[in-house]
Amino acid sequence: MKFAIAVVGTCAVLTVVGCSAKPSSEAVPTPLSSVSSSAGSGGSPRLPHSGAPAVADPLPESVLSDHPCEVLTPEQVRQALGPGASEGERRDLEQVGPGCGWGNPENAAAFQIGFSVVSREGLSAQYANTKPQKAVFRELASVAGFPAVAFKRSEDDNFCTVAVGIADEYSITAGVSQSLEKESDGTDSCVPAEKVAEVVVGNLKAKAGR
Repeated sequence: MKFAIAVVGTCAVLTVVGCSAKPSSEAVPTPLSSVSSSAGSGGSPRLPHSGAPAVADPLPESVLSDHPCEVLTPEQVRQALGPGASEGERRDLEQVGPGCGWGNPENAAAFQIGFSVVSREGLSAQYANTKPQKAVFRELASVAGFPAVAFKRSEDDNFCTVAVGIADEYSITAGVSQSLEKESDGTDSCVPAEKVAEVVVGNLKAKAGR
């Protein structure tokens, strides 16, 4: 599957739950906050909660069993970042789950992919923890047939994260930053983030035989 996106700029930093979405080393995740929602028999919140949509036809969690840097093919990475794209670098977050980042030193293009599996709350974690912190939090029609949201600090922010719920309990994220040049063109940074997320979910669906 071919896709072409312009994601040039500073290194993207994954923002999954309750993060400060700055495309710099300052963008580190804050601890998961407690969620005020109806609790199940075990004291855990019932899913989905906080306004998140249910995932009608979830993918099995086994699709996330591989190394996160293998979720995209080398060719797909090159199509996104250009011929100078780096190999994936493992960037796990203890409070979130496995992750991987790619960049291109020739044009400063960068993006990161994450598997949000630790909280066991899927998109509900974004609705409960990220939505109150972001000026922009948009529900997308769908990404590859799954519910998704896009969020960033402001409409003109050149860094955006798209989170896709592939089950009520877990999700994937794609964080993309753009250059000032692309920002000046008026390109919405969430557009390339959505494209990357769509390719990732497409690969996961193929792994599940769909």
